[in-house]
Amino acid sequence: MFQRTLESLGKHEGVKGVIVTSKEGLAISSTMDSDKTEKIAALITSLVGKAKSVVKEIGEGPLRFLTIDIENKEVLVAPEDEAVLIVLREKKKPD
Repeated sequence: MFQRTLESLGKHEGVKGVIVTSKEGLAISSTMDSDKTEKIAALITSLVGKAKSVVKEIGEGPLRFLTIDIENKEVLVAPEDEAVLIVLREKKKPD
């Protein structure tokens, strides 16, 4: 069932990959190849840890979502208590 949810997310327009990791950065499930999954999972969870520290220092509440804006792509990150959802997608081109 979990894998079906990831595959469903992966079918949305522009989505190139979906990864779920533990908060320690270990891949739980992915729609991408294992090498890329492991690298992205480790890097993003490290970044989430740093972002949580920044948000805590600012004192405005917990980190709920993180967007990494790249020229033609976006990395969408939803950290939860025990896992991190990562979605890689192409940006929508302006009309």
